[in-house]
Amino acid sequence: MQKISWEEMKNEYPDEWLLITDFDLDASGHILAGVVNRHSKQKDFVYRPTAIKKPAAFRYTGESNFSGLRSHAGTHHVV
Repeated sequence: MQKISWEEMKNEYPDEWLLITDFDLDASGHILAGVVNRHSKQKDFVYRPTAIKKPAAFRYTGESNFSGLRSHAGTHHVV
């Protein structure tokens, strides 16, 4: 799998949930680039357990109105 920019992720996977590894962050913690390991319109598919043994990030490429995303990430130790 190839590392792509956040802009490329949004263009290639519009309004989808992503599981991203090997990611680069800016000083504010926003993803600049990474490897998309899993993607889906259904967040449950992306959130299901994985055998990946490295840090992973979950992001949505569309406009989210889900206010609990930050608390979910904190509870599950997601960056």
